[in-house]
Amino acid sequence: MKKQKLVVDFDYNFKLFGIISPASEHKLAWELNRGLNVNLIKNEDIKINFLNNKNLIISNFLFGKEESILRLLKNKSVAMSATNQSFLIPELKQFDYLLIIDGFEQTFKPEHVAARLRQIDIIQNVMNLEVLKLKSKENLVF
Repeated sequence: MKKQKLVVDFDYNFKLFGIISPASEHKLAWELNRGLNVNLIKNEDIKINFLNNKNLIISNFLFGKEESILRLLKNKSVAMSATNQSFLIPELKQFDYLLIIDGFEQTFKPEHVAARLRQIDIIQNVMNLEVLKLKSKENLVF
C-alpha cells in the first residue's frame, strides 16, 4: 500500500516579541494595556498535548479587533513540576513572556512597539524575534 504524507504549510505572518520581566502575568498585562493603549483580557489557558505524553498549559491574554489579534503568552507552562520545566518555545528560555501581534499593521509597527515596551518599568528587556528562524515555531499556531 502506498503511503501518502500530509504536508501543512502554516502562516507565520505575525510579529513576535520576547519579554523579560519578573512581574506577574496580570501585572504585565495591565501595564501593556496602559503602555500600548489596548485591552488585554485573561482568556482560557491554552492546552497543548504532544505525542510524547508531554502537556503544556500556557497562560493566555487576548485583545482582538475584527481580523487583528494581540496575544500575551507566558513562555513557561503554568502546570510544571520542579523537575520538569516546560517552555512553549524551548529555545527562548530566557524570555518570560511572548507577545504576538497579528494584524494591526497601521497601529503597531515593530520598532514603535519595542520602544513603547522598553518604557514600561517592569520590563527588563524586549526583543523583536524572527518567527521563521525558530525551531519550535509550530507551537505558536493554535
